[in-house]
Amino acid sequence: MTARHAVSLTTATFLAFVATSTAAAADLANGQRIFETVCAACHGPGGRPDPDSPVVSAFDPLPADLSDPLFNSREPAGDWELVVKNGGHALGLSAQMPAQGDALSEADVRDVVAYVKTLADTRSYPPGEMNFFLPVRTKKAFPEDEIVWKSRWDGRDGEDVWRNVLEVEKRLGRRGQGLVEVIHEDDGATSEITEVEIGYKHALRWNAATQSILSGALVVAIPTDSDEPEEVIPYLAYGRAWSDRWVFQGSLTAAFPTDDAGSGEAAVAGAVHYRWTPWPRRVFPGLELTATIPFRDPGGDRVQFTVVPQLRFGLTRGGHVALNLGLELPLSDQSWDYRAHVNLLWDFADGSFFKGW
Repeated sequence: MTARHAVSLTTATFLAFVATSTAAAADLANGQRIFETVCAACHGPGGRPDPDSPVVSAFDPLPADLSDPLFNSREPAGDWELVVKNGGHALGLSAQMPAQGDALSEADVRDVVAYVKTLADTRSYPPGEMNFFLPVRTKKAFPEDEIVWKSRWDGRDGEDVWRNVLEVEKRLGRRGQGLVEVIHEDDGATSEITEVEIGYKHALRWNAATQSILSGALVVAIPTDSDEPEEVIPYLAYGRAWSDRWVFQGSLTAAFPTDDAGSGEAAVAGAVHYRWTPWPRRVFPGLELTATIPFRDPGGDRVQFTVVPQLRFGLTRGGHVALNLGLELPLSDQSWDYRAHVNLLWDFADGSFFKGW
């Protein structure tokens, strides 16, 4: 055993000891025994498959490299437990990964997954358990590899407005994420790209025991109309699993126009999702509240409140393609009557768009 592996194994043991779970802590020695007996022939004794092995070379695709810290960290242990018990096909992965649910007990599955998590030093990477569902309005804390299409229909007295955003998010390094957004609006009279946003998000801290994460980001909004000022938009995003089923996420955002920072605004949002099953290809309800506060008093209702009941539909077996539907309703006087949201998400780090349908 290498010194780095020993440190990682010790860290995993400590986290298992302090984890706030009703289940008993994983038995890593038992997990290692199971891995060496059942898994190592394909995945390699250290988690990295040997492409020269006749067993491994017969696979297409090759088994996953479990020693890669980015891959190891971004995959939730719960998903891996589903794969071990039910086989790769169950989550839209390779059918060559056999189901072990009949051969291993629940404790054995938990033990071997916990051991696999020690095969890479992931201490500098936010754990995939904190990759919570994307809300409609609340900013997400976990750094991702995603492409998201966000469509919003504003129902107004008079002319409605249709707004579409194409957002590309790319993981950078151990805890960072770059993002680019292209925004298009159609009010019935004009249809044009109105803004491009470029930014960076960084996971500031996380706690594996409480499954909480805090990130900060800075975004620059560049309007395509030269008469409009650019905006600098910093935000903080937080997420925490209250329990196995309930997840809270919140964000605090400010927007500062570069020509007059005092004319900007702040926004606070919070969302709760109910994860009633570990299977991703299900429908999950959520509820979101938002408040927007202009820096200068515009008269009337200064703070604009909204509520957003929503549903997340996992479209693929692994949930890496998902659809969010939400209806945003004003709780104060606003220029619109309702907003209908449709968000289509593709986590491209987990495979092609057409994988696992």
